[in-house]
Amino acid sequence: MPTPPPGPRGEILGRLNYDFWRSDMFGFLATLAESYGDVAGFDLGGSSCILVNGAAEVRELFFDREGCLRKPEFVKDSNRGHWGDGLTSLEGAAWRTRRRVLRPSFTARQVSARMPVVAQCAADMLDRWAAGADLLRELRILTARVSARFVLDADVEGYSDAAGRSGALPLEEAYGEDYASIPGGDPTAMLIMTRPRAPRRMDTAIRIIDERIASGEDRGDVLSDLIERRLPDGGRLTRDDIVGEVIQMLYAGHLTIPYTLTSFWRDIAANDAAGRIATESEQLCPAAVADSTVLSRSYCLAALKESMRLHPAAPILYREVEIPFELGGFEFARNVAVWVSPQLLHVDPRYFPEPHRFLPERFMKGGLAPTSGSVYLPFGAGPRACVGRHLAAHEMTLIALLAARRFTPEWISERLV
Repeated sequence: MPTPPPGPRGEILGRLNYDFWRSDMFGFLATLAESYGDVAGFDLGGSSCILVNGAAEVRELFFDREGCLRKPEFVKDSNRGHWGDGLTSLEGAAWRTRRRVLRPSFTARQVSARMPVVAQCAADMLDRWAAGADLLRELRILTARVSARFVLDADVEGYSDAAGRSGALPLEEAYGEDYASIPGGDPTAMLIMTRPRAPRRMDTAIRIIDERIASGEDRGDVLSDLIERRLPDGGRLTRDDIVGEVIQMLYAGHLTIPYTLTSFWRDIAANDAAGRIATESEQLCPAAVADSTVLSRSYCLAALKESMRLHPAAPILYREVEIPFELGGFEFARNVAVWVSPQLLHVDPRYFPEPHRFLPERFMKGGLAPTSGSVYLPFGAGPRACVGRHLAAHEMTLIALLAARRFTPEWISERLV
């Protein structure tokens, strides 16, 4: 008979755990793993939780047991917002069908074809940086512009000539609202999801979607793919399905891309990696655009991956048990919260020697390959890993290389404080 995982439980320990968590969340998780092992149970306030922290256990959880898990409602709410469901908030058969529909939009060929758009938008942003613009704001606008081009073949008003495209999104639609999703509306909840999301009014985006559904015009963007692709039963996505997916995808990178790039610039400034990246930028981007195959072998991408190891944009991955199961000889009961911490795994010396050193060579050919995608998790793991992860990684690499031709990382870092 499987038993619950060992760990500090009960009303009194739940309160003490909560106080420790609030004062030092990753110190609490590290102490938990050190004291009880790679599968540890704990109460946090009134919630029953399990931390999963070993390579084999994480792999089994996300690859073999994903169908037994669900995303919590507050995480779905942060993605869904005022609009309908999309890939990040669907479950079960509906999620599997949507993933199958979207996967062809993110192949290596599609990623490569979209790099010129990234280069053009990045060049516009770098010109504004030189004029003294707010770097963090411009990074988010850059993310919004690239997403609008990929998803809607649209641009952002005031930032480019939209002639020949579907139109231009008003800045308020492209930039969105900052939102904190709080479980049960409780401001003392153990986890609060804070991220940008779509505002309540998306009139221009909805107009573009409706016009394109009516015309059936193929503009080579994700919206065209969603309209055209057939479902397994031969049908097509409904208008509401398309709206929910498009709105979610417009905001998919608004948190991760600005956060990852700012961490990257600080890391290379602090670790004497800037010169190599600047030299590489002249070699790989002589005409401002690099092929994605070239980017995939670059030192810059390796440095970006190493920065994501040290500073994962999602430091905790959170699920809830929908169907009870056994893992590592322990019981995972229905409705228990399951935590995996990339922040903890990424600095575990079992998997990353000298874990606190910035060593991009880990991610270059012949380097120290992480264990089977189960301990290096900047984009999640298993079937629910981010469908656009390769596009995002190459997009950020190209932006970083183009920035290296214009500015030092020290100059950038000083203006990101």
